[in-house]
Amino acid sequence: MDSRFHNNDNDDNHVDHVLHDFLAFSDLPSLALSLSLSLDRLLQSSASFSDADHLVDRASTMGSILLEVAKHSYRNRASVHNSLTWPLPPDLTIKVFSLVDKSSLCHAAATCKLFRNWAKDPFCYSHIDLRTPVPKVNDALVATIIHRAGKALRSLMLGVVPDATTSSGSCQPLSDTPRKCYSCGHKRSQKDSCHLTRCCLNPLNADGGALGALLRKLHLYNIGQMDSPSLVETLSVCPSLLDLEIVGLDVELGRILSSVSANCHLIERFAFAASTTGRNKILNIQTCSHLVAGCPHLTSLSLRGIRIHDYKVRILVKGFQKLKYLDFSRSVSITGSFLRNLGNSKGGNFLEFLNLRDCMHLKEMEVARLLTAIIAGNFKSLVHLDISNREGLGLRTDRQHMCYSSSIMPVKEVLDTRPWMRLMVDYPSDRSNRDP
Repeated sequence: MDSRFHNNDNDDNHVDHVLHDFLAFSDLPSLALSLSLSLDRLLQSSASFSDADHLVDRASTMGSILLEVAKHSYRNRASVHNSLTWPLPPDLTIKVFSLVDKSSLCHAAATCKLFRNWAKDPFCYSHIDLRTPVPKVNDALVATIIHRAGKALRSLMLGVVPDATTSSGSCQPLSDTPRKCYSCGHKRSQKDSCHLTRCCLNPLNADGGALGALLRKLHLYNIGQMDSPSLVETLSVCPSLLDLEIVGLDVELGRILSSVSANCHLIERFAFAASTTGRNKILNIQTCSHLVAGCPHLTSLSLRGIRIHDYKVRILVKGFQKLKYLDFSRSVSITGSFLRNLGNSKGGNFLEFLNLRDCMHLKEMEVARLLTAIIAGNFKSLVHLDISNREGLGLRTDRQHMCYSSSIMPVKEVLDTRPWMRLMVDYPSDRSNRDP
C-alpha cells in the first residue's frame, strides 16, 4: 500500500480521536474554563508576541471551522430526517412549491438541502408573480427567477400594485419610497435598486427569445422606466402569448397594438390602462384593422382611459367574432354611437360584459338606444352592463349640457326583461354632487 494513503488513514484516525475526546466533555461550563486556562498557558510559553498572536488566530479559526462543520452536519441530518418523514412525494411537493408565492418559495428553499433541491426545479417557477404594493423587486431578481424557470416559464406578472384590493385595470399614483428588496438567493450589489427598469424583460429576449417563446401570460403594472421599444422587443419573441395586461406604463398604445398584431396571433385577452403621463395618441384605423386581422381569437378587450372614436371601436367590436368582454371605461372620446345596430351582429351578440363607466362624452340618447335594443332582444348574451358616470351623461354636443337624472332611459324595463342582468347606472343627482 502507498505510504501516503497509510499516513492519511493515520491522520484521519488521529483527528477522529481528538474530536471524540474533545466532544466527550460533559461539563461544558468547566470545559470553557479549562480551555481558557490552557490557552493562557500556551500563550505564556510562547517564544514571542507574534507566536502568541498566531496561536490566538489559530484558535479563532479552529472555532469557526468547528462551528461551520456542526451547522453543515445539522443541515444534512435535517435533510435526511425530512426525506424520511416528509409525507409528499417529490413531484407533488414540486407542484405545491409552484403554487406558493416566490418569496415564500425562497424561504422554504433556505430551510434544508432537501427543500432547496426541490425548489430548484424549473416547474416551481413556471408561474412567476412578483407584484408588490411598493417597489421592492429589481431586474436582477427577475432575471434570476426567469432563468430558474427556463423553458418551463408560462406566466410572468411584474410591477407595483399599490392596493391589493384594487382591480387590475386601475392606475394609481405610485410611492417611490426606497424599500428593502427581495433577495431570493441572488447577490445584490450596492448599485442595484429596488426598482424595475426597461431592461427587466431582457431575459425573455436572450438566445433568440428561447425563454419567451412559450410564455402564455404577461402582466405589467406601473413600471415607470419601461418604454415602448423595450416592450415591443419582448412581444416580438412571445408568439404563444394568450393574455397581455399593461397598466400604468408610459408606452405608446399604437406601437404595442401593432406589435401584438404582428407577433401574438394566439392572444385571447388584451387589457390596457393608460398611465397618468399619457403618451397615447388617438388610434388610427389601420392599427385597429391590423389588430382585428392579426388576433382573430381575442375574446376580451380592455382599453381604459384612452382616446378612441366610436367608428374605430365599431371596427374592433364587429371585427372580433368571439368578443365577450369589452371595457372602454374612462374613454375621453366615446359617445356610444358605436352601439347602434350592434346587438344582433356577430360582434355584439356574444358580448357578456360591457363597461362604459365614466366615459366623458357618453350621450344619454345613445345609452337609451342601447337599453331599448336590450329590451327588444338584442345583445342576448349580455349579463353585465356598467353605464355609470360621475360627470353625468351628455345631452348635446355642447359639453356644458349634462343629464343627471334621465327620463328616457328604460332602466326598469331592462331589469324586468332580464332580472339576471347586473345593470349599473349610478349618476350624481345634480351638478353640485359631481366629484371634483
